[in-house]
Amino acid sequence: MSNPLPLFYKNIVPLSSINHKNHYIEYADTFNFAKKTNSTYIANVEFLKASREYPIVFAIEKGKTVYPVVLLGLDKDQNLFIDKNGKWLANYVPAYVRRYPFILARTQTGDDNYTICVDDQYPGFNTDKKGERLFGRSGTYSDQLKKSIEFLKEYNNHTQNTAAFCAKLVELNILEPMKLSVKTNEGKQLSMSGFMGVNRKKFKALPSEKIIDLFKTDQLELIYLHLASLTNIETLMQRLD
Repeated sequence: MSNPLPLFYKNIVPLSSINHKNHYIEYADTFNFAKKTNSTYIANVEFLKASREYPIVFAIEKGKTVYPVVLLGLDKDQNLFIDKNGKWLANYVPAYVRRYPFILARTQTGDDNYTICVDDQYPGFNTDKKGERLFGRSGTYSDQLKKSIEFLKEYNNHTQNTAAFCAKLVELNILEPMKLSVKTNEGKQLSMSGFMGVNRKKFKALPSEKIIDLFKTDQLELIYLHLASLTNIETLMQRLD
């Protein structure tokens, strides 16, 4: 059984200077590809900006892998931050969204080796000479592609640091299940579950040496940003009006 594709991606293929020598990338001024997701991954470095606009919570995959996400909607396939024209209705757009349609795929030769890939179903991936060329005449990366690759590499480094932070939360056993229940103006009952947040009592009960360790590794700030961001749930509810 094949692994499910990452969120947004429909058909991931390795970028090739041979197969894609005449391809261009044209970024559309729309985020419609993300309009049917009610949450998306964020890295630890994004917590400060994201906490100003989104609730930050933690999801769990396959019963053990914990990762942070921002809530974008209160119902399935609902993104309250995208309008009818595909415009993103917040000042900060998560990096996971901004990296699309490119992605790094881990190779089979080692954990630190990656291949630059693209979703070839992205409408802006074309051979009609629209946008920026991906490869030069000699097969070298174009300036546009170089920028995208640097962004992907930086993003990948942040995801590794984020994984270490989430592993620490699991180790400290301070996460608890959360559930949202909202009634719309039309009387529709919406509920969301399957995500977690930091339990304040367990967090406050941590030994001082654990708190000091969190402080020294800058993870204490991330916990506080997560807790502060939960006030944005009310803002999210207001977007339903």
